[in-house]
Amino acid sequence: MNEINTPNIEVQCKADNYFSVKTLTVLPHTQENWLTFFNSETNPTESLSVLFNNAKNNDAKSIEKKQYVELIISLDPSVAADWEFYGNGVEYCGADSNCQYNISTEITDGNTLVLTIAQVEPTYEFLGVDKDNLEKVVEVTEGKETEYLPISFRYTAKHVPSGKIYMSQDPKIIVRRPGATL
Repeated sequence: MNEINTPNIEVQCKADNYFSVKTLTVLPHTQENWLTFFNSETNPTESLSVLFNNAKNNDAKSIEKKQYVELIISLDPSVAADWEFYGNGVEYCGADSNCQYNISTEITDGNTLVLTIAQVEPTYEFLGVDKDNLEKVVEVTEGKETEYLPISFRYTAKHVPSGKIYMSQDPKIIVRRPGATL
């Protein structure tokens, strides 16, 4: 279980407040780990947790389907002239129980990537998944409690002077929506 006491981002579930937009800055490098800075902080973040709050009453249940978080990820200005996001900006490596949410990306210019996480269902981790054998059908069951589920991916960017494409380490974004038992 991924224990998070205080999430970095909480997405409210109210008629007039059901999304969150946050900014991140990424400092790419050709040989070292890429640094990610959250909301203009001076220390890099090791991971980013997002909690989708549940509706408080039945009238607001339809709002849960509208909730989303939008992460606006910019290349650090100190290197932006030498780098641009490549392809769709990310390479997905794996995601636990990822049928419980949708992810989309868009590059608005070469230096800005918009990553949106939406339609988040209660994040139960599936038990019985055989991640090493994708050639067979498996039956899975939902865990008893919801978890923070990691979205494993890498940023992809092109180093313009060399023409080479690089992938970052996993920036560790994790999402959660509580189930009915919480």
